[in-house]
Parts: sequence; structure tokens; C-alpha cells
Amino acid sequence: MMIDKVKSAIEKYAMLPEDATVVAAVSGGSDSMAMLSVLNAIKNEYKITLLAAHVNHCLRGEDADRDERFVREKCAELGVKLFVKKTDIAKMAAEQGIGLEECGRNVRYDFFNSLGENIIIATAHNLSDRAETFLFNFARGSSLRGLCSIPPVRDNIIRPLIGCTKAEILAYCEQNSVEYVTDATNADVTYSRNRIRHNVITELQKINQSFEQGAGRCIDSLNEDEAFLSSLADDLIDGAVCTGGYSAEVLASAPAPVRKRAIIKVIEKSKGVTAENKFISRICDLLCDSGKIQINGGVTVRVRKGVLDLPDEEFEALGESFLADGMLFGDAEIKTLNVNTAEINNLQNISKQGLEYFLDCDKIHGKVIVRSRREGDNITLASRKCTKSLKKLFNEISVPPEKRNSVAVFTDESGVILVEGAGVAQRVATDKSTQNILKIIISR
Repeated sequence: MMIDKVKSAIEKYAMLPEDATVVAAVSGGSDSMAMLSVLNAIKNEYKITLLAAHVNHCLRGEDADRDERFVREKCAELGVKLFVKKTDIAKMAAEQGIGLEECGRNVRYDFFNSLGENIIIATAHNLSDRAETFLFNFARGSSLRGLCSIPPVRDNIIRPLIGCTKAEILAYCEQNSVEYVTDATNADVTYSRNRIRHNVITELQKINQSFEQGAGRCIDSLNEDEAFLSSLADDLIDGAVCTGGYSAEVLASAPAPVRKRAIIKVIEKSKGVTAENKFISRICDLLCDSGKIQINGGVTVRVRKGVLDLPDEEFEALGESFLADGMLFGDAEIKTLNVNTAEINNLQNISKQGLEYFLDCDKIHGKVIVRSRREGDNITLASRKCTKSLKKLFNEISVPPEKRNSVAVFTDESGVILVEGAGVAQRVATDKSTQNILKIIISR
């Protein structure tokens, strides 16, 4: 019996903790109506509170409204409390610049999760859906992760029908007088999934009548393999953690299947983006070299000085302002004051603090301006006695590229006289003949 298969899946995957509140996602089709019927029949046995939720996407005109009315009627007959949301998905998708399917999914799950804290969402994905997804991802050249298809449990989402075929669901509906509505688009083979369902799977069933069950066993095996490789990737990540990111050498030393998974996990955890396969190989190549690439989602992945990291977007260049006591430059506060010559003997010790700089006022040409770096900027530091471009200087003192525009650069009419974090230009440095000293303090 199908109900036994549902119970078996519930217990195998620990889907229903006692006293749980379960929200059944009900479209009105055969799958969701069968799921609602089974959950309603076993709710007392598993001590759960059963609710139902329906989303009218406003995509099929009167048919969509018909489905909503049908679900309302059947939930009332079963005594199951129903929540309904009606949203113009086409309009919302256009406003957000995303596809209809993605927009609809976002709306549904946001709605389901809004119905209470610590709820469990039950969807009617079944074994036939699982086989179709496997074939769809296979045709697209998916990795092992994609071939794992639809999981029985993901976060707070459960699939009680995951072990039941479409044929078994239809038989259950007939035997138990479970009514449902039919979406006319399900027969339209211009949709890839419908073409797989009606053409590909029917041909495969001629080779193996139990193709869907066989596909299910294959998917379960692939999931076991993926779980094992995923655990190795977690261990690799732990071993690669270093100052500023992850050791490129440690990552590069791992076998490719583990290394690739580790990189995917790092990006997902840090940026919430799943890197496309075409980018992963390029990132792996960077591990033995250096450089950076931008992947899907606008995420930047960089390998620099043997460390893989994911820098934030580069700060915009800040505008220029005349130097004034107490001024702000981005998130830096800049203070200025005159220092008497009695402090000259302590200049070397004070300068080592890094945020205090001393300049000879009489060597400054005109007014001092504070700004971000610019193309062509260079400085001859008093401590180095050689001229360097700011780009090269930032490389030497390890200022990350994405933070360079936020570094305070001080200039007079003749050029750069001070770079935050690097030091003072030789031409304005204090010496034994200095009489008037400008002290600049930068605090962040």
C-alpha cells in the first residue's frame, strides 16, 4: 500500500518529530491531494498538527482561481486549516528581473515559512519527480551533486511521497476517492520536464518496467557517495583555514573531487552563492598561481600570496577635502595639531605606533588635501629613500586591492606627502633643523 511506503519514508528519514506542526503545500493536483489525504490519515499516529497552504500564482487565469476554490472546498471537508496567498507572479518576476519559476518558488517558501516558527513544510515530490530531475540534470551535464536529484529532506522541507511513483499515487486517489484537478499544461511536451515524463521515461520503461524504482536506488547510492565526499571536503576546509582565508597549497594538494567540493562550500558559506562548474576549474588553476576571477552572482574569488579569499567589492574612491582637525575620511577620523620641538627626540618611537605622523610644516607646499589614491600617484618615503608608485607600495605593505581606495592619501601642491599606513614623504620629513611640526593622527 502507498500509505505504508509513506510511513516507511517518514521513519527512514526521521521526517516527523513528535508534536510537529506540518504545513502541507497543496496545489490541488493528484500528488498534493494524495499527500494531504495520507498526512491527515496518520496525523494522530505521529502526533502532528496538520495545516495546509495554497498559492495562487495568477498565471492561468480562471484555471488558477478554480484550483484555489477547489483546495478551499476540500480542506474544509477534511477539517484541515488552510492558508491561501494570491500573488501576480508574472508582474513580480518582471519587477525583480528573475524567471517565473524562481519567483514562484521564492513566494511559496516565504509564505509557507511565515505561517509559524519551527514548522515543517511537506511537499508532494515523488519518485517519478526524482527520476525526471535526475534525467534532466544528466542531460545538462550536471555534477554528482545534481545527479543526487531531489532529497527526501532538506532543512525544514520533507517529501513524504519520495518513495511512491506517479502510478501508485493515481491508484491511491482512485481507491480512496481522492479528488484532484488537472493542470492542462502537464501534457504540453514543449516543456522539458513534460518531454522527459511522456517521451523519455516511457521509452526507458520499455527496457526496464521498473525504471523509476531502479533510478531511485541509483540516486540513493549517489547520495551516499556525495555525503562521503562532502565530509572529506569539510575536513579539507578545516585544515586549510589560515590568516586571511584558506591555504591555496593545502587546497591544491587534495584530490580534485574533494578540492572542488571544498571550494564550492567555502563560496556558499561566505557569499551564499553556488559557483557554477565552469568557474570551479578556473579557481583550481589559480591555486598554483595567483590572480582573481569574478564568478556568477558577482562574487570575486582571489588567490594572493598563497591564500584563497573572497574579497568584498572594492570601495568607491572617496572625494577630496582640505585637511582640517577632526575631519572624517570614510570611517577614519583625522586630527591635526602643532608639536613643539621638544618632542623631536621622541619622533622615532612615536612613529612606530603607525597612526601618528610628523611632517615639517615649512616644507609643505600650499594647502594639504586628503583624498583616495589616483592613477600616477607615487611617493619617496623617508624610511626607504626610493620612489615607488602607490600601487607597488600597497602590494609591498599588503593592502588588499578592495581596500586601497579607502586609504587616506595626503597631498600638497607638489604631490603626495603622506600615505596612511606607509609613512611620510622624504621631502616633508622632520630633521634636526625642523622648527614647526605638523602632527597628524589617523583613527579608525
